[in-house]
Amino acid sequence: MFSRLVTMEQSSALKHQSDWLLPWQWVVPLFCLICAAIMTEYQARQLVEQRQNQQLQQLVGISGQLRSFVEAELNTSLYMSLGLASHIRASDGKLSDREMLFLLQNLLEQGKHIRNIGLAPDNVLSLIYPLQGNERALGLNYKNLPQQWPDIKQLIETKQAKLVGPVALIQGGDGYVYRLPLFLNDGRYWGIVSTVLDLTAFNQMLLQQANSYQVQLGIREKGQHSRALFGYSHLFSHDALILDLNIKGADWQIAVKFLDEATGWNLWHWRLLGASLSVVFCLMLAWLLYSYRRSALFADALQDNEIYSRRIMNSVLDVIVTTDLDGTIDRVNSAVSSVFGYLPVQLTGQSFTLLLAPGQAQVLAAQTLSEGSAVELKGIRQNGEIFALDLSRNRTEHQGKARYVWLIRDISERKKIEQLKNDFVSTVSHELRTPLTAITGALGLAVGGALGPLNDKQQHMLTLAQQNSQRLGKLINDLLDIEKLAVNKMQFKLRLWPLAELLRQAIELNQPVALPRQVKLELHCAEQDDLWVEVDEVRLQQVMANLLANAIRYSPVGAVVVVSMEPSAKTVRVSVTDQGDGVAADFESRLFEKFSQADSSDRRQVAGTGLGLAICKDLVRAMGGSIGYHRSAAGGACFYFTLPLATELSLE
Repeated sequence: MFSRLVTMEQSSALKHQSDWLLPWQWVVPLFCLICAAIMTEYQARQLVEQRQNQQLQQLVGISGQLRSFVEAELNTSLYMSLGLASHIRASDGKLSDREMLFLLQNLLEQGKHIRNIGLAPDNVLSLIYPLQGNERALGLNYKNLPQQWPDIKQLIETKQAKLVGPVALIQGGDGYVYRLPLFLNDGRYWGIVSTVLDLTAFNQMLLQQANSYQVQLGIREKGQHSRALFGYSHLFSHDALILDLNIKGADWQIAVKFLDEATGWNLWHWRLLGASLSVVFCLMLAWLLYSYRRSALFADALQDNEIYSRRIMNSVLDVIVTTDLDGTIDRVNSAVSSVFGYLPVQLTGQSFTLLLAPGQAQVLAAQTLSEGSAVELKGIRQNGEIFALDLSRNRTEHQGKARYVWLIRDISERKKIEQLKNDFVSTVSHELRTPLTAITGALGLAVGGALGPLNDKQQHMLTLAQQNSQRLGKLINDLLDIEKLAVNKMQFKLRLWPLAELLRQAIELNQPVALPRQVKLELHCAEQDDLWVEVDEVRLQQVMANLLANAIRYSPVGAVVVVSMEPSAKTVRVSVTDQGDGVAADFESRLFEKFSQADSSDRRQVAGTGLGLAICKDLVRAMGGSIGYHRSAAGGACFYFTLPLATELSLE
């Protein structure tokens, strides 16, 4: 009996000990399970968030492309209406029906979505193109439209154009109408230019674009909660990306949303895996430790790279400044102390405009800086001294944020040297001009017989002296032109000219230069009298004279020099092509430099100062164009320059 009690007590103790050990047996698996579940949940949520962020970035990019597509498609047609209005204003509203029909026909052919264009002097639609299908609208008086006249009257009072629609048209159907109130140069109200847009094809193209990107989109007027103009209205009340559209006369918004929203992974798979296999926690812990070690190594590498980069920046003599897109400085190199007088720590967090002289920030904002291109501005040191600098900008990214890298070079010493050189050239040129004029005049009188009859030898010597004095006079004039262009003192009288007429005039003026070498000058610009440019006629003829003189000078006897022009969308290109040997390849890079000649020796066969092309470059640039050279297909030289078309200038 006693032994039975002892056995019962021992079994009870073992059972109690067993119950006390059970929690310890479950502590480690439970702990592993909890840790594995936490880490699994964390990783799953991170993956979901990453996928959602990627999709958001894609949506932002796609939305920008769709917005650019909508703005480009609509503004192209609307800008044509603005160009028509500018032409009417320039003509003081006095255009013949024939000329107006010609303009309207061209605009309708170029406008993608223009259904018709109407002109309503004094608010009466008296001219509409095309007339076919729109006869009912002809003679319409806007004041007789009770539903539309209040809005039209407001447009006239505010002098603002507006795109409205869809509007039920008198001639039938619906359309979007861009109404532009036109006021003449003296402020008188002329009437309304009305452009009706048929956006059916545009809507189809827009939907095709959206389908290709797998997105839904909608367009509506900003601030309006009515139905969408295009696409889906419900997108504006859902979690969609909404952007403002920059369309002439319209205040619209576009909403874009993916067809399939980003979805996360089924988290129960991860939870089941963490609950069933506690060892996953150990593996994940090892992976986390490994990731932590890699992060530490990566941080050390970043720090070393930061130190190395800063050493490189500080070794550069030019000033290097990095800013955010708003212009707030976050880093500068040590060269800023020697150039501007600031310590690097003083500029951190300051605006970049602190380094620019007053008014230069506006000049910089008006510039279009391409990657690596430099612009000359004025800087200001800490002591208030203003100096000249070269400024270039590049865009980069750091830690996922866009940054600007500015390179600043102090060119004050170079400008002083250039000023001394220009002053010297100007002084010498002006001092030589007066006596040279007297010498040239005296030689002209002598050659003309004012001093009596001359024998052949005297005539030859005086003629030679007169030619060299004239050559020296041209050199002095070129030097003075270079000096005026360098200090922006040359005045330009810009007017609208038909380019073909100017080129014909240039050929007539330079024909006497070509006669001694029997060179024929030809103009190839048939049926292009409608190309107008805004230039200074005298300066353009000076450019053409230099280019034609070079072409004639280097052409063989009896050759042909061709002048041609090729229009493009916004510019026109004028080319002067000869049949000579062309320019040596090693000299092409120095063609437009001052005093630059392919043969600079004193034994060269062709005379010249080396200033003509440099002057041409500055003159063309001052008139808004550019100049260049390339070898023609036949092997000769082809010098060309481009000018903006007058229509593009008026739109701007």
